[in-house]
Amino acid sequence: MMKADEERELIERARRGEVEAFMQLVREYEHRILQLTYNLTRNREDAADLTQETFLQAFRAIKDFKGNSSFLTWLHRIAVNLSLNFLKKHRHASNYLEDIDGLEEKGRGAELAEAGGIPSVEDSWLSQELRTNLEKALEELPPAFQATFSLVVQEGMSHKQAAEVLGCSENTVSWRMHEARKMLKKKLQPFLSIE
Repeated sequence: MMKADEERELIERARRGEVEAFMQLVREYEHRILQLTYNLTRNREDAADLTQETFLQAFRAIKDFKGNSSFLTWLHRIAVNLSLNFLKKHRHASNYLEDIDGLEEKGRGAELAEAGGIPSVEDSWLSQELRTNLEKALEELPPAFQATFSLVVQEGMSHKQAAEVLGCSENTVSWRMHEARKMLKKKLQPFLSIE
């Protein structure tokens, strides 16, 4: 992880037009931006394209970066905006979580892995069935709700951090998360009722 002083120096050098300094920033944050765009699009090729476009836009605009937020937050904002625009044009299925309850906590799959447990054939089928239904339900969320959900649940951001990336208030993030949960639970209720 890059130190704050080192990051500031690289940003300043990049603002002066040093491509190698910007490339160091790309190498530092590329994986995180790729993960974010993948979480939003659920397609590796689209995520790679959006990540490349994020850094291209950042390179073009780095002279305008004022440092009011962290550089990573600024990159997140660019990536989310590009991804939301992309999703408006191309609605992709999402492969998000295995369990709808406790969305901001570990999913059932992580608990199984930690416990060293292997799910039964029936559990695997149910888990796959839940994933399939969850994909469909997430795809139907409005893009702003998808972005909020991805930042909070998959990126592990606090509501405050997500609000900064999305350019909205914490209350808006909380409301979107609440509404997203309600929409997802409603769509998945028949499946979640299976005993």
